[in-house]
Amino acid sequence: MPCAINRHSSTKPTAISRFRRANGIPTKALFFNSVCSLINLSKPSTLMKNLPVSVTALLRSLMALCLLLVVLQACKKNDDTPVTPIDKTALKARLDSANALYTAAVEGTAIGRYETGSKATFKTAIDAATTVNSDNAATQTAVNNANVNLGQAIATFKSKQVAEIAPDKLILHMLFNGDATDVSGKGFNGTLKAGSALWGAGTPTLTADRFGVANKAYHFDKGGNIEIPYNSVLNPSKEITISMWIKRDTTRASNYLLALNRWNGYKVQLQEANKVFFTVKTTAGAKDKDDESVTLANNKWYHIAVSYKSGEMNFYIDGTLVKSWTDVTGDLAPVKSTINMTIGQDLPTSLYTANEKDDADGNNFNGPWGGYYTGSMDDVRIYNVVLTSTQITSLYNAEKSQ
Repeated sequence: MPCAINRHSSTKPTAISRFRRANGIPTKALFFNSVCSLINLSKPSTLMKNLPVSVTALLRSLMALCLLLVVLQACKKNDDTPVTPIDKTALKARLDSANALYTAAVEGTAIGRYETGSKATFKTAIDAATTVNSDNAATQTAVNNANVNLGQAIATFKSKQVAEIAPDKLILHMLFNGDATDVSGKGFNGTLKAGSALWGAGTPTLTADRFGVANKAYHFDKGGNIEIPYNSVLNPSKEITISMWIKRDTTRASNYLLALNRWNGYKVQLQEANKVFFTVKTTAGAKDKDDESVTLANNKWYHIAVSYKSGEMNFYIDGTLVKSWTDVTGDLAPVKSTINMTIGQDLPTSLYTANEKDDADGNNFNGPWGGYYTGSMDDVRIYNVVLTSTQITSLYNAEKSQ
């Protein structure tokens, strides 16, 4: 039956032992012999003091174990949190590209090379990105920033590359690196031809260029020429610029360098005064001019360039404007006959005849009116625009070094 608890009248339990006292073992248990026998736990600290040492130690161990379980549970929760690995894939790929670009790049002034000092700056950026890529403690933000910075460094370095001059206006470009291929993208490849028998039927031969590299230029003599099939693209209607490197062997008249139907189209030659001579057929008639003051020495490489548009004919030697004529008018006239372009001789050999003969354009296909070049030539360019003085100077600087 229930007991009305009264701490003043309750019966205290009696201490007993399941072992006999004769064994000398102290009492280790309590006997509750009353319905309302109880232990007063109002002072737990007192209880802990009165409990046997083994029980106290046990309770303390249990408390420590509970605390350990709480700590372990907290650690387990932290360990269960997913850890996102650092992704360096994009940075590694960009580093590979940057290192390949750096290794292949060559500094210099030639087209396709890079400005002097630009590689050192680029290498600093590569090294900075490499440091982040190698850092195992790098954060994803640091990796992403390094990738962006390296991308900007690559773009900056590429902008330091010496660019092609007016590539969209280039209509013929022959490097003469072993053949007469047109590298302008227009496909106006040339064919090596023997010259007229009147000149000795010579053939162009590969020779050393202005840097002394074998088989990187052509030597012309005795009418040997490179013939390029006629195309209206090579006959601009408004403007033209012709550029080339030459090394003349001897001084004589009618040293034809390049021609499209001679004075019925346009031609560049050297005269007996060792001056550059340029002729163009315009809607206002033929215009013949020379550089007026500069004479070229034999057996020496020069860069020459000529240009024309109505009201302006320019002559450049080694990147410098030496003469600009303004008393010239008329747009470039289209040639009436589709005669092939020639380099090294005034006309295609097939048009030469032993006897004087005029065609509808007034061409006289015989020796006294013809001519050919004796010397070496390299890097021939034709543009359908008048290049500025700055562009000509840049072109000269780009091509003067290997």
